[in-house]
Amino acid sequence: MNTHGNGAGSGAAAPTAASGQVQRMREAIAQVVTLGPRFLDGGTDADHMAHTMVDAVRRYAQQEHDLGYDGAPHSVEATQLQQVLAELMACGSGYLAQRCDAACVARTINYMVHEFGTQQVRTPS
Repeated sequence: MNTHGNGAGSGAAAPTAASGQVQRMREAIAQVVTLGPRFLDGGTDADHMAHTMVDAVRRYAQQEHDLGYDGAPHSVEATQLQQVLAELMACGSGYLAQRCDAACVARTINYMVHEFGTQQVRTPS
């Protein structure tokens, strides 16, 4: 169902909307994954990493809003990536609210780098 008023949910436009959404989601995840190895190596702190996680998800959500979308995933892949973005937001905001520690952030980032990165992953200490 298209609630956007922009044709994104109709016929031929749907694959374009879905692939665009997936691309934007992957870009948000890549912002985190790019910093991940430096964080895991101790080159940046957990506070910076957590802010990067939260900011990447917020930027993605703002892009979707600016395009007139309601946040609903447009494909199966988008549904899966939405869960990844939710984990990034939960982990990053949890750390910033002092509900978890740097080791928790490191476990999440290690997973993200392993799943979405191309660099070798280090085990958090």
